[in-house]
Amino acid sequence: MRSKDRFDEIDNALKELQKSITRIEGVDTHELARKVSTFREEIYAGISRWSSIELARHPGRPVLDDYLSGIFHDFTELHGDRLGEDDTAVKGGLAFLDDVPVVVVGHKKRSSGSKDHARYRYGMASPSGHHKAMRLMKLAEKFGRPLITFVDTPGAYPVPETEYRGQAFSIARCISTLASLKTPVIVCIIGEAGSGGALAFGFGDRIVMLENAFYSAISPEAFSSILYGNASNKEQAADALKGSGRDLTREGIADHLVKEPVGGAQNNPAAVVEATGKVLRQCVSELLEIDREELVQRRAAVIERLVPSKG
Repeated sequence: MRSKDRFDEIDNALKELQKSITRIEGVDTHELARKVSTFREEIYAGISRWSSIELARHPGRPVLDDYLSGIFHDFTELHGDRLGEDDTAVKGGLAFLDDVPVVVVGHKKRSSGSKDHARYRYGMASPSGHHKAMRLMKLAEKFGRPLITFVDTPGAYPVPETEYRGQAFSIARCISTLASLKTPVIVCIIGEAGSGGALAFGFGDRIVMLENAFYSAISPEAFSSILYGNASNKEQAADALKGSGRDLTREGIADHLVKEPVGGAQNNPAAVVEATGKVLRQCVSELLEIDREELVQRRAAVIERLVPSKG
């Protein structure tokens, strides 16, 4: 499906057709409406990876605030990195998952129900955001609370100032902190998870992905630009990257796949948040039964498989 034929535009047209059919008077429209619904399901089942990326970036998709309010209670936000500033692209704090005290931290791409992306830099964290996240990670370990991260970012904030302040080093320290944390770590990838900015929050004992979320070391546009000199081959690049929730669950990289409604998460955000909450509860319950030292050893074993040894 080419970018000019965006899946969400086709799906919106079919939804409007369904509504129009139901308003026809004096005619039994049930069979026709059923056929349109079946057609929508068939198109959705076969969407391309690029269409999944477009859905992962959809402006109506549920964001961090929706998950915080829909899954947790008594959330208390903690601000600042204790070094320089409070990065608005990263939000986190203390909360309860039912009766289990947890620490939650994630990328804030925008406010719930708003289009204030620029205020939060589209969820692109600076070193201050990563230092804030590390502070929360260590609090989770100190108080023995499971850590739950939400990943929704096109990447770390790409400006010279952040590079001067040690952007790559702050990302590496986040990953190192997650790897050694003596408390359960659950990663929930809810949208676009790109480059080092995603890796900073993206390593844990369980990885949960939404169906159309996309987790990759580079965006398809950037991949295409490197290989072809422009972004015109982004669809082929997306196929080569194979980073959708369906792909990574099938390959065993993601542990749990949260199915999305026909047409994407924006069509029923509340149902997606509820389904995600059920999976998170299952993961927390499983991980609390495992010895903390064993969790760290398991993460180390994963790293050993991924990073070739020298010599």
